Amino acid sequence: MKIEIMAVGKLRDKHYRALFTEYFGRLGHYLPCANTEIKASRQSGLEALADEAQTFRARTKTHTIRVAMDERGPPRTSTELAEICQEWMLRGTRNVAFYIGSAEGLDATFRGECDLVLSLSTMTLPHEMARVLLAEQLYRAQTIIRGEPYHK
Repeated sequence: MKIEIMAVGKLRDKHYRALFTEYFGRLGHYLPCANTEIKASRQSGLEALADEAQTFRARTKTHTIRVAMDERGPPRTSTELAEICQEWMLRGTRNVAFYIGSAEGLDATFRGECDLVLSLSTMTLPHEMARVLLAEQLYRAQTIIRGEPYHK
């Protein structure tokens, strides 16, 4: 199974970038993974969200499980995320894409098209921190699946 994190914008802050690189690298020891950064739309408001959603759609391979990262998703524990990932792996899923929108979030229609909406927190997080937390939680899920001591 290949994991792809697709996010609007670049990780500009060196501290967030270092943490993301660390956890994303760890995740790469377990599964092939890709980090895709898309440019923020030049539009504004809802047009920007629709434009970014179209870019996400265009960059997503067919037969990909699509996961919208959004605070409206139901709360999940790390163990529940691991169970979801393990189920995908057992079903022979080839690609899973996790979408992180801009500071304005994700287009509502696009969010509704996704197979799963996942929340990292009900609190609002900085865009860059959300990317770090997602990479860490995906890494943690792999250690849980394998019974490794990282998750306690």
